[in-house]
Parts: sequence; structure tokens; C-alpha cells
Amino acid sequence: MVRLTARQSTLIFGWFDPRPTLAWGDVVRLGLSLDTLISYRLSALDLSTVQPDPAQWVQHAGASLKHARFLWANPFLHLGADLADVMGMNLTLVEMLRMGITHAQLRGQGMTERMEGFFKFDETEWQLLGK
Repeated sequence: MVRLTARQSTLIFGWFDPRPTLAWGDVVRLGLSLDTLISYRLSALDLSTVQPDPAQWVQHAGASLKHARFLWANPFLHLGADLADVMGMNLTLVEMLRMGITHAQLRGQGMTERMEGFFKFDETEWQLLGK
């Protein structure tokens, strides 16, 4: 549950039923999309407080690959991404670690040793990803 500003409350609940907080049940009950909540200026921290499980955001609020950085969702596990999707995201090592992406997941998606060069990580950085 997170506290809302007066503007956020009115946008979400309307003029006649403003509420001071937003809970996950409200998101599901009202059919709110992640894009809508982001447009209402709820932060990534706010939304992860409301619901920490990215899979729930996918199931109930339309989260997709474009939201991976915002939710810190693992693109393979939560968003159905493939290797090309992840390569196209141009993720930094810190982002990959934060999302829980591992070397084993990348290999499982078809990454070869030759393709590792695309990421421009040195051997120490690959070791942090579990190589």
C-alpha cells in the first residue's frame, strides 16, 4: 500500500470516492494498467511496494518488456523475452544483476561464447553473472 497525492487519488478513484492510499487489490479491482499508473506519476518504488512480484504486473496490469527496467523484472522469467529482446535492451551489468539475469539464462536462450562480445563485459563481470 502506498500513499497517494490528492491528484493521484482523484485520477484513480474519481472525485466522489478519493482515497489516501493505493493497494494491489485496488489495481486489480479497477483494472488499472501499469502504463496508466506510471502516467499518474507513481514511481517504481511506489509500484514495487504495491506489488513486488513482476509476474502479477504482467498478469493483471499489462506489464511488458518495455517495463522491465521500471519493475526490475527478469525479462526471461517474467516477460517472455528471448535472447534477441535482451540484447536489444542494451542492459548494463548493474541492470542485469538487478534484474536477476544470469549467464546460465543467457546461454539457455542460445547465447554462444562468440556472442558474449556483444555485451562488452570483461571476464570479471561475466563471473558476477555466474559464468
